[in-house]
Amino acid sequence: MDEAVLRGSALQPGHYDNYLESEGARALRVLVADDQTLFRAGFRRLLTELLPGAVVTEVCNAAEAWKALNREEDFDLLLLDLSTPGIQEGPGIKRFVEKCPGTPVVVLATRVHPDDIARCMDLGARGVVPKTVSESVLQHALALVLAGEIYVPRAAIRRVLTKGPVSQSDGLSSLPEDNPLRQLTPRQLSTLSLIVGGSSNKEIARSLNLLESTVKAHVKAILRKLSASNRTQAALIAADLGWPRPSRLTAQ
Repeated sequence: MDEAVLRGSALQPGHYDNYLESEGARALRVLVADDQTLFRAGFRRLLTELLPGAVVTEVCNAAEAWKALNREEDFDLLLLDLSTPGIQEGPGIKRFVEKCPGTPVVVLATRVHPDDIARCMDLGARGVVPKTVSESVLQHALALVLAGEIYVPRAAIRRVLTKGPVSQSDGLSSLPEDNPLRQLTPRQLSTLSLIVGGSSNKEIARSLNLLESTVKAHVKAILRKLSASNRTQAALIAADLGWPRPSRLTAQ
């Protein structure tokens, strides 16, 4: 499935698919900011199908979105198009995050570049969703965000986090002693570096000259130490804990 998940506080892993069926999802107030009239109309209809009972407010720019927030501050979800006037600049996203600190902000984007994703997440967005995703992926992305999780496309995550294997000494020595990354052994750090790069167990075994069963044991230990439920989650948690990441990548 085309998603990546970072732990949140609302639901435990494994409960995401049931979230939209809960009572809390039936009275959602959603604000959509997009400067394309036809897209807003179609997206509104789609949201009411994916979020039964949701009240959707649509605006065409950041100024109108700001007015809507000043009129009623009880929105449960903000969906902001990255190319909409007043939002595409970094301060635009940050303003909305600071205005509604308890409301998840999700950025919609026609074209998803690693730099844009990293910038949006650094500014406090809880998700970046390409406009090209399927209805099922959008539904799952919204469920994750509403459950307190973070959503980004898996394909983009690999490009955002790293260009390749990261040396185990790169930047980790400056982390606090109680940081979970500091609890990993050198071999586990090497394994995690390759996990972040998107390598399979077989590829990791080949790169590190290990048996695949040994790699599986290292992966299991990494997931346990990082409190992650899967490899993708481990990569995102590692980034959240301070795993080295290039400051800028070239979109391909």
